[in-house]
This record gives sequence, C-alpha cells and structure tokens, in this order.
Amino acid sequence: MMRKTSPFTIFLGALLMAATATADEKTGTTMPQAPSAALAAGRDAPSTETKEARERRIQWWREARFGMFIHWGLYAIPGGTWKGQVHESGYSEWIMFGEKIPAKEYEKLAGKFNPVHFDAKVWAGIARKAGMKYMVLTTKHHDGFSMFQSSLTPYNVADATPFKRDVTRELVDACRDSGLHFGCYYSIDRDWYRPQGPGNQYKQANVWDFPNSKRGDFDRYFTTFAKPQVEELLTKYRPDLLWFDEIDMKTDAQVEDLYQTIRRLRPECVINSRIQGCRFPAKIPPPHCDYISTGDNEIADKNLGFEWENPGSMNTSYGFSANDHNWVSAAGIVSRLVEIVSKGGNYLLNVGPTPEGLIPQPCIDRLTEVGAWMDVNGEAIYGSSPWRVFHEKDKGSGCDIRFTAKGNSVYVFCPSGQAGELTIKALGKEALAGQQIVTVGMLGCVEKIKWSQAASGLTLTPPQAAAGRFLSTYRFDLEPVSN
Repeated sequence: MMRKTSPFTIFLGALLMAATATADEKTGTTMPQAPSAALAAGRDAPSTETKEARERRIQWWREARFGMFIHWGLYAIPGGTWKGQVHESGYSEWIMFGEKIPAKEYEKLAGKFNPVHFDAKVWAGIARKAGMKYMVLTTKHHDGFSMFQSSLTPYNVADATPFKRDVTRELVDACRDSGLHFGCYYSIDRDWYRPQGPGNQYKQANVWDFPNSKRGDFDRYFTTFAKPQVEELLTKYRPDLLWFDEIDMKTDAQVEDLYQTIRRLRPECVINSRIQGCRFPAKIPPPHCDYISTGDNEIADKNLGFEWENPGSMNTSYGFSANDHNWVSAAGIVSRLVEIVSKGGNYLLNVGPTPEGLIPQPCIDRLTEVGAWMDVNGEAIYGSSPWRVFHEKDKGSGCDIRFTAKGNSVYVFCPSGQAGELTIKALGKEALAGQQIVTVGMLGCVEKIKWSQAASGLTLTPPQAAAGRFLSTYRFDLEPVSN
C-alpha cells in the first residue's frame, strides 16, 4: 500500500517507448524482444466507451459496498522484524524497502514460504460471514514476488516455494463457489526485485541494488513484464476487478495502452483509479478507471458524485505484523463502514494472513461481530446510495446520525442504546417538502416506533430493545404528497 497520498495533476503528452526488452530474473540484464500482440493491437485503440457499458460493469461493485482486502506475501515471514530489529517505519509489507534488504537476500524467503494451514474456502467463508461481497488479493506487491503461477518468472508462489500451490487460483475458485467477486491487486510501477528507473516523485525504487537504473529500465519492465503479467492475470484468472498501486512512473500513453488492453481482454473488469496514480484525481470523473481509491484509511469528507472506495486496515500494518496489536474495534469498523457508505463509497477492509496461512484471530473475531451486525442492518448498506444529506448531529444528545437511501426508503443510523428522544432535522416537514412519511420502523425490531414530525424536524423515541449492537438503523418509507 501507499503510505501517504495527496491531490495530483495528470501529466499530458508523454510518448510510448518504441523499443522493448525483457529482463533476466537473476542478472537484471536486458535482451531485445518484439512487442506483445496485445501492445500492438492496443496502440491505436480509441479510449471511448458507452456510458451503458460502464454502468453494467460497475453495478455489482456499487451494490456490494463491503469487501475484503488481503495483503499476503513473503513479507509475512519476517512479520515486521528483520534480523532481530522491529521494523518501525511504514507497514510490514514495506520491510524490504525500509530495511534496504538486497534482492538476493530477500528472495531466500521464498524457500521458507510454506503456509500449510492455508484454506481458500475458509478465507472465503470468513469474508461471507462478515457480510463482505468481494475479495481483493495482492497478486504482486512492491517486493516483486508473484502470488500466482506466472510463466514470466519462476519467482512465484507455485514455483519458488516449498508450498508449490497457486494460491490465487485456489482463492478465485473458492470465491466463485461462494458467490464472492474476486479482484487482483497488482503493484504496476514499484518492483524492488527488478531494476526500474527511480525517477518517480516518491523515490520508492530499489536504489541499493540498482543505483544506476534509468527511465529505460522502467519502460522495459513495463513492456516486457508488468503489462504481460496483467494480461496473464486477465486471461488465466478472469478477475472481476484490477486494483492497481502505482507511483506516477507510467506515461499517459502507457496508461492508455494498459487500459485498452484490459478493456479488450476483459471488458467487464472493474479498474481502480491507481492505474493512473496514487494521488487523489484532480478531475472527476477521472479517466481510465471505474472508481476512485482514496488514500489508505482516508475517508472522503463528502459524497464525491462518483464511485469511490476506502482501502482500510484493521490494525496499523496491512501485511502481517507480529508486533502490531493496534486493532480497530468491531464498533469502529461498523462506524467507518456506515460513514463511507453514507457518502457513496465502498469499504475494502484488509486482513494480513500469517506465514502459516491463517487469518489472525483478532481479525476473525472482529469480522464475526461485524457480520452479526450486517445480518440485521445489511439492507441499509447493500445497494444503497447517498441521500440528499449524509450526516447531521442531534442537538440534544450530540450523537451522530447518518443516512443512506434505496428506492423510496431512507435509512437512518443512530447509536444503539441511545436514551431519550432524537430529533432529525433532515426528516422535518420543511426539509421533506413534496414528500411524506408513510411507515417508520427499525431493522431487526418488531416494536412500534414512537415518532412525531414538525416543520423543523422529526422526533423519535428509541425502542426499549433497540436492535443491533453499535448502531441501530431506522427505516423511513416515503411517498409523494398527494394533491
């Protein structure tokens, strides 16, 4: 993951390199190679698409609202500690960069990667029980190790480890069997295992192994390895989503070529905004993507008017860290989910499995609690949209009130166990001009809700046995005022 993001400007007019080459995995030297068929076919493709095509593609994602992110790779073995020293700066999956570990030394971790307790069906079951509707796996993080069997490099989970299994294939199959959509995270610009030009704004390249790497090294990497691996993922695993992570190394022409390749090979694949850059897009809607990825654990401050997603962690690190016990509570997860959805976003919540292949128990415990809440309140989350207001604060109690909408219904989220009356200004007669409330209820509660409506607001009395922990959800059904 990226550790910091900020607004960016899209650079124009860059040219696609004409020469291509392939990098030798062991020496880092390059050899000439003809452009791939996909590159040749995509070079002149127009970047046009009907609005209807995008609507069909994004529909499942827009309805899902909640997904599981998985950061899992060789970095799970050190788990945040290298040679007895706790890695203090950044996330545990950044240990190769933070500790400046030579590629030749880091690659030895592959010989130790043997997650004998990994069970793709169990992982998919945990996601489903939590109320999640899709899963995104880190198929290649910045350390350059492929968590899928790749014909482009032996440095992958099926060929370089004693485990000898394709975990991506197993997770794809498990997700499809359980009704989850599946996505592939791919670090498209950063790769600390291979020589790449360090000329990006973040200076996050491997300069300790490749101090003389230049722009041409990145262009060769992109043309002969990164883009072909994306093609491999698309044709071999048929993902529903591609979740890119990048640092402004690609030219506009390379972004266009990559985008058109995806659209040609799998038109229904959803793409996040980091295909272009990690920074928040300056233009909405942004080009070359279906939705915006905000910064890590950064929630948009309003409804963006365009699909967006927050990649959140359950503790500080995304990858497994044995020393990181800074867990977000189940109540905190529910609160973030509701806030994100009220503003029109999705919540992609991360787990960092252990080197043995287990999702940490603190993650399971919290996701189980969240799933129980979703069993009662999911109606107000799945397929919902932002209402005309997404938040207000009750003046009397000071508690936060959030809103979503679906069809003719407005859902109102309030803290469970709230004593005393609540006043909701957005549901007053003046605010609802032209509409009237026909029914009021609480999800999961059979008790009749006591309420009254004035011009300035609606007042309700929480029931004795408010349903759901953390937050309770009221449903208000509206219809036009008859003349």
